[in-house]
Amino acid sequence: MRRINISGMTITELLVTCVVVSIMSVVIVDFLGNWTKQHAISETRSTLLAEAQTALDTVTDAVRLSAAADQNNRWEDDNAPDAPSDLLSWASNADTLVLASAVEDTSGNIIFSDPLNYTSQKNNQIFFVNNGVLYRRILAAPEGDNALATSCPESAATASCPADRNLAESVTNFSVKYYDGSNQEVIPTDARSVELSITLGTTKYDQQISETYSTRMVFRND
Repeated sequence: MRRINISGMTITELLVTCVVVSIMSVVIVDFLGNWTKQHAISETRSTLLAEAQTALDTVTDAVRLSAAADQNNRWEDDNAPDAPSDLLSWASNADTLVLASAVEDTSGNIIFSDPLNYTSQKNNQIFFVNNGVLYRRILAAPEGDNALATSCPESAATASCPADRNLAESVTNFSVKYYDGSNQEVIPTDARSVELSITLGTTKYDQQISETYSTRMVFRND
């Protein structure tokens, strides 16, 4: 009768194999964990940057269609910073932008305060940060056919006073600089253009992540 010699792994070989497999598993798991973490952080950065750019695109579109920056709001606001003692207490400064934008009627026609000189009536658009959120508030000129309506904080919003538009959350910085035609910094009412910068920040895997986006836009000056 023919004998078949079947040999198996020794205990030592089995232990060595288990150790090697364990080490390889730890390395692979650690690699996958780090890759997942870095990918998530990268995705978060991309999201923050996209949100920052979208927010400033809205502001720059408003600047592009505006005549100038107002030093203070020209129309009273019951929800102004110093209301009710001062309903004209919005001010263009380093972190708030008060725009004077042409009034259009519901058909898209500009409403003129001085038709002979083609001077349009103006609404105010106010861009400001409150509790980490960048908002746009509208203060509509008292024109019967004004296409825009004055907006309010969400907590005070009604059918006739819609909520301020939320442009971006997690805002850690919003800054505005004002320049004249010679590229010199000036007071808001002398500005020919504005430089805007916004920073959004959040925490991911116990790591603080932030992204900044900046842009510059010239006023229409009509």
